[in-house]
Amino acid sequence: MRIVDRHGLHRRPACATLVAMGDPHLEGRLAENRVSAHLWWRGWRICARNWIGGGGELDLVVSRWSTLLIVEVRRRASAEAAVASVDRAKLDRVIAAAQALVRTHRLQRYRIRFDLAAVDERQRITWNRDVLAGQPGW
Repeated sequence: MRIVDRHGLHRRPACATLVAMGDPHLEGRLAENRVSAHLWWRGWRICARNWIGGGGELDLVVSRWSTLLIVEVRRRASAEAAVASVDRAKLDRVIAAAQALVRTHRLQRYRIRFDLAAVDERQRITWNRDVLAGQPGW
């Protein structure tokens, strides 16, 4: 949808941002959509969104070549707050869900990578790559 202002200039409506203000679930969904589009434009194939299993939920599961990327999307006022909001219990639930996903769909041939995408209030994405590298249990 395009809006033409009184000067004849086309601009996009800011409806999604206005609607999301104050609704954390909608803000989270919009952040997931933004990260999903970001990955798609970079050649990743979106395999699953909000996959539930193994006692946890995986926000985004994408693949490219022989890599299966599991992305935890966090929407907070700042990227630092988003990263800080992920504790060990959350990581354990994500690991359990990822193991269930691999088992259920026989994805053992893929290299599994966990990333954290932090979306701040200005919709900027800060990417933390391979957050579980060197962690025990994975």
